[in-house]
Amino acid sequence: MSEDKYERLKRIPNWSQEKLANAKVAVFGCGALGNEVLKNLALLGVGNIWVVDYDTIEKHNLTRSVLFRESDIGRYKAEVVAERVKEINPDTQVYPIIGKLEFAFGRGLLREMDVAFGCLDSIGARRELNERCYFAGVPWIDGGIGHNSGNVALWNPRVPETACYQCAMDDFAWEKLHERYPCPRGYLQDNYEEVKIATTIMTASVTAAYQVEVAVQLLIREESDLKSGHQLFLPVTIPKGFETIKLNVDKKCRIHASLLKKQEREIHKVSLDNSPRQVAEKIGLSNDWELELLFDYVFKFTCSCGDVETVRKPKKEIKQSEAKCPQCGNSSRSAIEGFRINAESEEADCSFFDLGLCDREIIQFVDEKGRVDIEIESDTQETASDSVTNFQEVVGNSA
Repeated sequence: MSEDKYERLKRIPNWSQEKLANAKVAVFGCGALGNEVLKNLALLGVGNIWVVDYDTIEKHNLTRSVLFRESDIGRYKAEVVAERVKEINPDTQVYPIIGKLEFAFGRGLLREMDVAFGCLDSIGARRELNERCYFAGVPWIDGGIGHNSGNVALWNPRVPETACYQCAMDDFAWEKLHERYPCPRGYLQDNYEEVKIATTIMTASVTAAYQVEVAVQLLIREESDLKSGHQLFLPVTIPKGFETIKLNVDKKCRIHASLLKKQEREIHKVSLDNSPRQVAEKIGLSNDWELELLFDYVFKFTCSCGDVETVRKPKKEIKQSEAKCPQCGNSSRSAIEGFRINAESEEADCSFFDLGLCDREIIQFVDEKGRVDIEIESDTQETASDSVTNFQEVVGNSA
């Protein structure tokens, strides 16, 4: 898109096309809401966009997704929207990532974003994005749509005295979250599908417009008229005046409890092909080191019949049926699980890739001297000798 096409925008007081062109934003979810957000970002000339989605296009998506075509059915949403954004604005750099946000978009990469968009359709995904953005210190703009209304909320870890998404979760939200995991052992319900709410392109369009407006204000002047910890309700079919409410900070919220004062931390760059043991040796950790993973993992299933199955998979991704022994049919096999690996673990010699960690993810080693952050990169040549200084306001699970 040639520069002269922005001339009218430049007449807006305090407008900065340069800031938009240099901005880095991430859009999580490429459905109806994500389509509209991406279309708006492309037309505004936002320069660098990452799009994240694991799903494929189905026929019912076509009635409310401006970037999808019938010929796209069966293709990954992230790939298709990346192509269409480039058609709208060839100057925009678009990076599609196919996968779930917690397993495909590393927190190291998220730290580089200026703002993130939540265009998601589940409470679990919103909660995960909230935790990651508060770790990275990146504001995110949540959008939700129904058949006749929408809502937009700003959650900004740079304003820590304001509510985050988890603070705002009520009893209903927690119940919906736990519906996926009814098994007492915490495994995912087989064939679970969250009830989808019928929506229209009108609600998606209006909601996305406000999401992008909030982002533009943050990118240009670092604050927005929608304040952090506030949610804007948008009645669409019967306009009766918009309503904004302030959410209260939950003093027991784990996300807020993890916020630390700004501090200088060192992050070691390591290769995705390295193993925890290799890295621990290279950075000089003592023999009693532990590596803290981001999720509870099931490392193995063992059965009384003698069958042993190596799993190495996040527990939240284990389905109830997977706990059944393939040899004897025992439905309650024992699981070896946890969220730490130590020097005695078999997993100490697995690569980070084999442990399911993604490019640009940040995790921590702990030993008698303290904590050491590492960032995993797929194209890192030096394993652990190369490190960078990290000025980090939010440290998630750090002590």
